[in-house]
Amino acid sequence: MLRVAWDITDAVEKLGGLRAKLDDLRPAWDSLLLYLRKATERTFATEGGRLGAKWAPLTQPYAARKARVFPGRPILQASGAMFRSLVVGTEDSIVDSQPREFTFGTKTRYATFHQDRTPRMAQRKILDVTPEDRRQIKQIVRAHLENQGVLSGFERA
Repeated sequence: MLRVAWDITDAVEKLGGLRAKLDDLRPAWDSLLLYLRKATERTFATEGGRLGAKWAPLTQPYAARKARVFPGRPILQASGAMFRSLVVGTEDSIVDSQPREFTFGTKTRYATFHQDRTPRMAQRKILDVTPEDRRQIKQIVRAHLENQGVLSGFERA
């Protein structure tokens, strides 16, 4: 007769601790916020080109008015409030980190008009997720999960 006994108490304790850590992704969201701010900055720098298509040019009447009131300011950056809220972080920023959910955006009232368009305004998408963004988001979460495993006493594969 062969008898095998194995004490799994240590493994069960490690798994219990790991489960609690894996249920809360907020540490990963800190890295995600940095990534999204940089990606959004690139969206502005490329006038939407990072998302696949450059933003529509300004109408002639608005371009002339903007040149007088906000000389030299790039497209969608007349006052700079929306840009700063997304790229730097201001009172208009939306950053909500929950254990399994992350929300990023801006409270500037006109952002939605640009994002979705209006009957009189062309769409100029500010926030969107590209295939590369999806890969980066997965990598950020994966790295967090792997680190939590190591911190819980498991070896990196």
